Amino acid sequence: MSPQDRAALSLALAGALALHAAALGALLPRPAPRAVQAPAVLARLAEAPPPPVAEPAPKPRGSKPDTRPAREPRSGAVALDDALSRPPPTSPPEARPVPALLALPLRGEGALAYAFVIDGQAGQAALSFRIEDGRYELSLERRAGDRELPVWHSEGRAGAQGLQPDRHRVTRRGRERELLIFDRDAGPPRLLVGGRAVAMPAGTQDRLSWWLQLAAMMAAEPAPHPGLRLRIPVAGPAGVHDWDFEVIARDGDRWLLRRDWSRGAGQAALQWSAWLDGQRGFLPVELRFSLDDDEQWALRLLE
Repeated sequence: MSPQDRAALSLALAGALALHAAALGALLPRPAPRAVQAPAVLARLAEAPPPPVAEPAPKPRGSKPDTRPAREPRSGAVALDDALSRPPPTSPPEARPVPALLALPLRGEGALAYAFVIDGQAGQAALSFRIEDGRYELSLERRAGDRELPVWHSEGRAGAQGLQPDRHRVTRRGRERELLIFDRDAGPPRLLVGGRAVAMPAGTQDRLSWWLQLAAMMAAEPAPHPGLRLRIPVAGPAGVHDWDFEVIARDGDRWLLRRDWSRGAGQAALQWSAWLDGQRGFLPVELRFSLDDDEQWALRLLE
């Protein structure tokens, strides 16, 4: 066989083998494609909650937060129909910023003992408190000799805006003599006293809670000084009135704040004096109430 014939025969055999292999491969089953698992990170992202709203851009390094307080709007009593007919505000009224709960001068549960004087007669007083879990309770008992005065009770919420009373009660010998209800869920918020509803501005306190609220407001001041005025709306049987306290003097760590109010011709002028101790979170350590410079009663914290 010539070389040319052998080459032609090799090519023919190679082609036949190739065709046979192709036919055999078509008859054999093909392996299934390998499953590709999604990364675990994708699964975690799918189960994660939506991302939070982006925080505002941080202020440049070295800048100081704005701690200037905002003045509260002046308050006034209104009739029931007027209070209910007012449309709710589009945004909550601004409140003078006060510190968080930790800045209040009292925490937990306890009692403070005070020396008490009324109309020149010496006695004792005790302020019981419980401030925890976002709630507070205050109770003031006073006695001078055989004279037992009405007990003041205040209870409500405690949080970022200091104290927010829900109820203020005055009891005497176990019987309720006075009740104020702070309806903060109404639109707008209102004070319920007797059969009346009174407009209630932000930050409204009762005649007991303002003691600690005033302390918290002083603690929030970056640089308290004589002449500084702090305003607290205070609720009573006659409605809600702004109580303006002015820083009068400083004696070491103690600050004297006073509220003067002239009620008109022929009426006695009213005065509240409060000494606050800066070393105790501005806790009131002495309180005096007088009419026309004639002291009616006073409290002094016993060391």
